[in-house]
Amino acid sequence: MSTLTVKINEINELIRSFGRPAVQEIKMKDRDGKVIGQIRYGYRPQYVFDAVNQIIGPENWRYELVKEEIFDNQVVAEVTLFLKTDTEGWLCKGSHKGQMNIVKGNVGDAQKGAITDALQKCLSLCSIGQDSYRGLLETVYNSRSPQAPSRQSLPKRTPQSQPILPPKTEVTQPTLPPTAQSQPALPPELTNSASLPKIDGITYQHQDSIIIAMGKVFDKKELLKAVGFKWNKDQKNWYKDLTTH
Repeated sequence: MSTLTVKINEINELIRSFGRPAVQEIKMKDRDGKVIGQIRYGYRPQYVFDAVNQIIGPENWRYELVKEEIFDNQVVAEVTLFLKTDTEGWLCKGSHKGQMNIVKGNVGDAQKGAITDALQKCLSLCSIGQDSYRGLLETVYNSRSPQAPSRQSLPKRTPQSQPILPPKTEVTQPTLPPTAQSQPALPPELTNSASLPKIDGITYQHQDSIIIAMGKVFDKKELLKAVGFKWNKDQKNWYKDLTTH
């Protein structure tokens, strides 16, 4: 049995030890807030990430955002996961897509939620959090057993060394190992437009260091503002200056 397999088993045991606080109901709702479909049960993302950080170490896993799309009510993110293997190489899992609804115009939280959702799906390919997709968590959620050990019992780390998500692979980093090279390349509009997300009905036009949004800009102005675009009252367009941060 490989070291990575042993660590994955340890991660699952640690997640189970958190008990009921680590489990959540997953409900699909319509626009009126009414629950539709079957209620499912899954692990809360931060408990999963805490367990992976403790057993594997935050420096030994990371992700690459392959693609991101912003629609009127939802964000969809496609993510590839990388895990450090016994041979000092990187195991590539994914890509997988995650989604999150935009609530009260908060695109940022929806972007983060979509990436988190995609990451958990990638982790499931390594059997991390396996009780969730085996349907074993409803009993845990409905149990009245004493609360599991507090997450505060995990080794303390400084805020800088304990991110909620693993480090994101930037496009400008050195060439990835062979397993990563086989993954789909980032779309041109993301590479050349400072990783701008794809917004339904919007295209981008480059003018030196300026990117101008084209298309249904009036209908999408709130989404454009959320990703850093500004209104140019003289030129009557929405633009983003790549030289400013």
